Amino acid sequence: MNRLIAAMGLGLILAGAAVADEAWDTEIGEVIYDHDTDEGHAVLTYPIEGSDVRGIGYIEGLAGQTTGRQAYAGLWVEPDGTGSERCPYAIADPETGEPRWTWGQIEMVFVQPDFPASWVIQRGYCFEDPSEFLVGQPVTADSE
Repeated sequence: MNRLIAAMGLGLILAGAAVADEAWDTEIGEVIYDHDTDEGHAVLTYPIEGSDVRGIGYIEGLAGQTTGRQAYAGLWVEPDGTGSERCPYAIADPETGEPRWTWGQIEMVFVQPDFPASWVIQRGYCFEDPSEFLVGQPVTADSE
């Protein structure tokens, strides 16, 4: 556990100021750009209703992008038993390699191309096409 916390802290330091400071207000709470993976995925975390843990979105190709943002694909994972339905097949968590039974696909489209920017995310469960929508508005010094 300490190793995971240390790795996440190091990831935040290495990711840069724009990443560590980027967050969006949504109807489910604040979505935070947490860090980047070595594979080039942006890691976003989001609140899960009725839970102290956060869900994780892995967005392919978004890592380090603060300008020229467009559309991205990825996946989300949540700890089992936090409310979302369990899939019939597990996938490997992209960072830990542990099996995740609660997951799905993400399609993310930025409304403006440069930081700070709003976005719309579509989310699906397991192998299903994305069907849920979430809109994110950037949290800035002006919006606080």
